[in-house]
Amino acid sequence: MSRRRWLRRGLWLAAFGCLWINVCDDPPLRTDAYVLDATPNEAVVGLITAAPATSEMTVRDAAGAVVATAREAAPVRRHQLRAKGLQPASDYVYEVRSGADRHAGVLRTPSAAPDAALRFAVLGDSGDQSRWVKLQRTPLWHWPARLGWLPDHGTVTAVGAELASWRPDFVLHLGDVIYPNGQYAHYMSGFFRPFAAVLRDAPVYAVLGNHDVMDASGRQLLGALRTREALARDGGRNFAVVRGPARILIVDCNDSYGGRRYEAGHPTHDFLQAELAAASEPWLVVASHFPMRSASRQRDRADLLLALMPQLVEHGVGLYLSGHDHCYQRFGESGGEEPVLVVSGGGGKDLYEVRPDARAQVLDPAFHWCAVEIAQGRMRVQARELGGRQIDAFEVKLPAGQTLERIARRNPTRAQRIERLR
Repeated sequence: MSRRRWLRRGLWLAAFGCLWINVCDDPPLRTDAYVLDATPNEAVVGLITAAPATSEMTVRDAAGAVVATAREAAPVRRHQLRAKGLQPASDYVYEVRSGADRHAGVLRTPSAAPDAALRFAVLGDSGDQSRWVKLQRTPLWHWPARLGWLPDHGTVTAVGAELASWRPDFVLHLGDVIYPNGQYAHYMSGFFRPFAAVLRDAPVYAVLGNHDVMDASGRQLLGALRTREALARDGGRNFAVVRGPARILIVDCNDSYGGRRYEAGHPTHDFLQAELAAASEPWLVVASHFPMRSASRQRDRADLLLALMPQLVEHGVGLYLSGHDHCYQRFGESGGEEPVLVVSGGGGKDLYEVRPDARAQVLDPAFHWCAVEIAQGRMRVQARELGGRQIDAFEVKLPAGQTLERIARRNPTRAQRIERLR
């Protein structure tokens, strides 16, 4: 009798243990509708469904009149619906229907005016996951994860809520959108749910981080957060966001891209050189995942200092944004030859320590995001700790002196726009 009792207990224990083995598939990625891109006259709304389906979108103006519609011809999982014929600097309400599901949000088209004000949020390294995500392929946790019953990472969710409450025109994500390996199955819990409120109404333009390219060389991020038009240009790895008087250049400086260190002939170097030379916007901002200077774990990156910094100086770039180190750092004051260097990697992943560094203006190991506002010839940047404390505040000045003279010789149109803003 005792042996039978122990045998039954052993069988029950083995059965319970099987509930913790990764034998199920990952829950399929599915999202609410989210804004992929917005220009003065068009907008693209994305949606990812658990199974192939057809979807359609209706866009209404403030009076409730239908101003645009879009409909797909064939069932797909990754949906992109384009609204055309919109008016600049206007708010619209959109509704996306896919099967029995309904999704709604607000489209805000940017102004077409060359000197229009804008505001955008910046963060990096947000893609932390709750511990249960590692168990979502086990029988015990699979269905709660599939049905969305389990909580997402608290810090990442709080950052997403603060971004949504600030109502930016768009969000610039500095990479490492998803940890640990950029896997498609983790985008729902690590990105789309925590940032659902801001994604519903504003585009998120993301840089490829080193963790984002660990699975399928970054195609997961590119497929989810790039329009088809962006993917057709350089595979979506490098592209420009132009708003009013600012051009934000989003570049891929991962070691795995281009097959060699950052230097002349590297595809990102060539892209950036062409964009900087042709840009007519007074404010130029470059965003990469990797810091050039750092007082934290990653330290300086020599190839960027040797090859990227001269490009930025040559063309009067005012601000270089990066993540990678999980903290806040600022190097330099605006008005010098070099751009201000900001490291903003405190979006939710475990924080890094910072070391004293005489080159740095501000060092702070805090969860945070940055608010950038451009209006009336001024660019203001604030770093805000999660919860409201101001970590840093500074202004980026327009090119002047020898820098402006150099710009005038090579790009008189941009120089004239800079002078008008003054």
